[in-house]
Amino acid sequence: MTEVLYRKWRPGSLSELVGQDHVAKTLTQAVRSDRVSHAYLFCGPRGTGKTSTARIMAKAVNCLFPVDGQPDNECAMCTSITEGRAMDLIEIDAASNRRIADIRDLTEKIHYGPGEAKYKVYIIDEVHMLTQEAFNALLKTLEEPPPHAILILATTDVQRVPLTIISRCQRFDFRRIPIEAMCEKLASLCEGEGVEVERNALTLIARKSTGSLRDAENLLDQAIVSFDSPVTEDNLRTLLNMGDESVPAELVKKIAERDLKGSLTLLSELLSGGKEPRQVHSDVIELIRSLILLNVGATSGEDLGESLLEILQELSSSVNLDRLVYLAKIFGSVDFKDSTNQSLPLELAIVESISDPNTNINAITMPAQSYGNGSAVPAPTSRTQARPSKKEATSLPMKPVNKPGRQETGRNIPSAKKPRPNPPRQKPRESSRTESERDLDAKWNELLRSLRQTGNRFNVGALLRGCMERNIRDDSIVFLFQHSSHVERIEGELDDPIVMSQLKEVVEKTLGKQYEIQIELMGDSARANSKPASQRSHLVRAAQSLGARIVEEREVSRLDE
Repeated sequence: MTEVLYRKWRPGSLSELVGQDHVAKTLTQAVRSDRVSHAYLFCGPRGTGKTSTARIMAKAVNCLFPVDGQPDNECAMCTSITEGRAMDLIEIDAASNRRIADIRDLTEKIHYGPGEAKYKVYIIDEVHMLTQEAFNALLKTLEEPPPHAILILATTDVQRVPLTIISRCQRFDFRRIPIEAMCEKLASLCEGEGVEVERNALTLIARKSTGSLRDAENLLDQAIVSFDSPVTEDNLRTLLNMGDESVPAELVKKIAERDLKGSLTLLSELLSGGKEPRQVHSDVIELIRSLILLNVGATSGEDLGESLLEILQELSSSVNLDRLVYLAKIFGSVDFKDSTNQSLPLELAIVESISDPNTNINAITMPAQSYGNGSAVPAPTSRTQARPSKKEATSLPMKPVNKPGRQETGRNIPSAKKPRPNPPRQKPRESSRTESERDLDAKWNELLRSLRQTGNRFNVGALLRGCMERNIRDDSIVFLFQHSSHVERIEGELDDPIVMSQLKEVVEKTLGKQYEIQIELMGDSARANSKPASQRSHLVRAAQSLGARIVEEREVSRLDE
């Protein structure tokens, strides 16, 4: 049985590593100067050469005739390690040997000297899978191993490795392999295998593998088996069920041009043709990213292919950067995890990206509800003013109301019996908003996400989602709500100085400016603007928050001298 490509063409020396020059240079210098560490930690994405580098290091430190810090790959030790029969190279898969008993077995046997090599090398792959107890058992050995032992740990998730382990190792971060370097490597493999593959097909494989050389070699191996030489780009698209890239590019173009009907129709055609919603989403994200890079001149687009590059260059010149960034945020937040209909999240993202981001559908003026006798519901009172206590309310002087055309009869006629005139209907919100308000609209979702953990009884971010409209008035942000219950809840949370301080900090961090916070019911904004300047002053509000009360208001005018 023939070997798969990634095993057959595994690098045999540090100089053959692809895209990891920083790692190869340091390790070569360490071997050359005989300053090899007792423990290494190799971390990075899958398929970037971590395990291969560990095996090369095992050969380099045990090679009988090293050449400038590199193994010669011809001596008995190098040959036995390459063929996997070296007794002094122990490879452990931490995913299946993760218990404390497995690590204790290692710590006991590590003290035995090597049988034929100079060093006994332990390679622990996917070390993050070890249990906490196993990590603790490894600590002492990792800190002070015997002089004949070298431990090399490899992981794809370094965040799960305890800091006490990391601090005892020399850490090397492996990077995703660039597309150009990967294409060169794949081309050399094709030459060694005696097969012909189009350059565009190799580029497509490199892009599909997302920086993992092992994934790219597996795709190339599958393509060679599936199609006769030469392997074309169309063959690869058929194999990967990718279809023509011009169709997703056309979808992105329609989205950028705000063609809602055309976008949803084209999406339906793609899904009907057998394409998975996740694949369409991935294609759209990748194309938007390429458009952003082309727009700012950060890439020449040579890796995209001639036909696709021509389409994207034309589209990039007609769509501004702000629009592209907005699209990237919308489609980047799509989540298929909890959706029963897999196409729905993508369809909603298209609708949201095409609709005006500054349009608040909740701000539409609703017809006034009326009582049975035809009278309109009275406008709710402002919730931002402090309510007078019961004692204060009874002490206020009561003035009789003299109604024209009627004689006083000695008793008050209930005002509810007399139909009230309809209050003036609130004018529709003008489409023009200030620059600060547009900035607030654009960063609204970011603001809500930052407030997820804020609040005592209720979540402030969740409460603010009920905000029907948001305005900036002087140095204050006014949040307008339709229902009094919403106002009561948010005011109850903001009565806590800590919660109010946290809200102001998040607002300042998001918008880059300090604002006071006001909560109002819908319909009270006009009344709030007509308040005396003293009541709208932030100094007066600050004094009121400390317990002060307004006793008297007087209008002072400058007298002519």
